[in-house]
Amino acid sequence: MSKRGKSRESGIELLRIVAVVLIVSHHLLCHSTLDLFNEPFCVKRLFFQMLYLAPGKIGIALFLFISVWFLADKGVTLQGAIRKIWLLWRELFFWNIVGMCCQLALPSSEPRTVNDWWFSWLNMFFPLTRNEWWYVSSYAIFLVLLPFVLPCLRYLGKENHKKCCVVLFVLWGALALIPGSNLDNGLSVVGFEYVFVLISYYKWYMKEIKANYAAILVVLGTLVILIWNIALPMLIPDNSSLLMDFLWPVEKEWSIPILMISFGLFELLRRATFHSSVINMIATSSFGVYLATEQPFIREQLWSKWIVLSDFYDSKYAIAQAILCIIIVCVVASALDLLRGLLFDMTINRHRGAWFDKLWSMVASENKRQK
Repeated sequence: MSKRGKSRESGIELLRIVAVVLIVSHHLLCHSTLDLFNEPFCVKRLFFQMLYLAPGKIGIALFLFISVWFLADKGVTLQGAIRKIWLLWRELFFWNIVGMCCQLALPSSEPRTVNDWWFSWLNMFFPLTRNEWWYVSSYAIFLVLLPFVLPCLRYLGKENHKKCCVVLFVLWGALALIPGSNLDNGLSVVGFEYVFVLISYYKWYMKEIKANYAAILVVLGTLVILIWNIALPMLIPDNSSLLMDFLWPVEKEWSIPILMISFGLFELLRRATFHSSVINMIATSSFGVYLATEQPFIREQLWSKWIVLSDFYDSKYAIAQAILCIIIVCVVASALDLLRGLLFDMTINRHRGAWFDKLWSMVASENKRQK
């Protein structure tokens, strides 16, 4: 993450905004109590069905593509990786404090037990090991392993790296399309390593694909998902469980259609050569929108009490209301994270990472002294 206000090209920054809007769209459905697949199939259900899985998975992949693209050419050290995690932990800690304050201020329908409070405190101080935000926990592990994985990939060379890509693509791409496949490459660091192996090979050894090919990837991936969402409810009209079993392989994390769309969008916007200070400013809060809306207590309140899809799904304006809700959530959360960033800039970011650097120097000096 570059410093706020730094001049930079806005294509990648726009991609961050697109990613978090897609993720919020997905959360509107996946965190709701509405039994969508038992609703009559129509245009409205198709719209919400398209939001149910794919947008969130595309958003996750976009965030990861942005990170690994730049990490692939950097000399990542263990110190640098842990420093990044420390800076990220401060944001998690901030949003957990906000969540704790909301718990104390807002009335609860059920009394909170002693265990609930203990878990809340553990989550506040150890969000990465407690897996509060699965993406952040996986990314932190990925960063710690990267100083060791990156030299190994470089050592493989072009031919062995290519073979590794083929094996992983067959294992976690083609075979994962079989309904019921469970190859453990979903919401974990394994998926991150999978994407990194593919992207690093593309960046190191391949020519950039043309923009029209990138657009074709987006269109083809979208058509596959759209046709699948139209055809399956007709073929399996009265079995929501079986329907999900067949939808999941096509729309799960790192599936071939999801990676086609994500990679195509990434290549199209990465090459965009325009500058917008507004987009750049908003983009600095994009990941904060994810952190704020996925803080466990805030997430529960947001999608079960403040914005309840089942309350307006039967309305004839349900699609418009859903779009409006997504926009409002993104705008409010973005504004709150910009305020958090301003607070950080005035306080702990005045010497960004200074505490960590001093502690690391002390530990390194002590280690040298003992040797």
